[in-house]
Amino acid sequence: MLTWRKLTSAKWEDAWMERLQCVGPTRLAVVRLPSRKSLRIEAYALTRKEADALLRQFGGQVREIKDKPVSEPVARKPLAIRGRLWIVDSPETARNLDNSRPALVIPAAMAFGTGDHATTASCLRLLCDAAEAQSGPWDFLDLGTGSGILAIAARKLGARKAEGCDFDPHAVRTAKANVALNAAGPIPMRKQDVLQWTPARTWDVVAANLFSQVLIQASPAIAAAVRPGGTLILSGILLIQEKEVAAAFGRLGFAFQKAVRKGKWVTLMARKGGAPQCGVS
Repeated sequence: MLTWRKLTSAKWEDAWMERLQCVGPTRLAVVRLPSRKSLRIEAYALTRKEADALLRQFGGQVREIKDKPVSEPVARKPLAIRGRLWIVDSPETARNLDNSRPALVIPAAMAFGTGDHATTASCLRLLCDAAEAQSGPWDFLDLGTGSGILAIAARKLGARKAEGCDFDPHAVRTAKANVALNAAGPIPMRKQDVLQWTPARTWDVVAANLFSQVLIQASPAIAAAVRPGGTLILSGILLIQEKEVAAAFGRLGFAFQKAVRKGKWVTLMARKGGAPQCGVS
């Protein structure tokens, strides 16, 4: 059988585990290295197509060993979001739920954002709050869209327009496929490096689930994309980086309304202008 392995920073362990859910937890392993700052992610019992896709998308190494493949994992349980949305992994699961709220179908794929990770789940909940606070038609921009889950959710929550971008071309393809699967279009999805981006317009709600250093470096462009009085959701922030990220956007006129801290992760909601309402450290 084929195996794939890659060295990565220990702090992104759970992000990698979500991104690789398409492989399934029974075929994934995390090897902690003595340095404690690095770990090795390994995937087992891969088909040639799966191994080539991992290699092409993430680099690393593929090798062949003799062993019996293990069984596929069971389906993910439906995830409830604020009583407004369901997140499920298949149309079959969606059909078995009550239809009192929309169900987003986000299959496990090699693009970040199935709803299980703390950052994605927090973004979804704050997006529900932001949608509820809108007094009229509103538009949404998703920076670092991954699977497209936030942009699709925005449309299901009533956004007039939604748009997404990601630096990863595979994520863009996955997001487009998920938009079609959920009949949520039109939602334009494009490949874009936010560090090389100048927004052409402003948006009522903007979400950016990116690495902290990318958020800080791109903060002037991200800030310019939010209309005056608009809402900004920031995630992908480690607890130890919260002050630095908050300071960067505070200098650009954002007042923080909510902070969700889960484990080592922080998700922030801010308003462009106005008075702060939460204790952002």
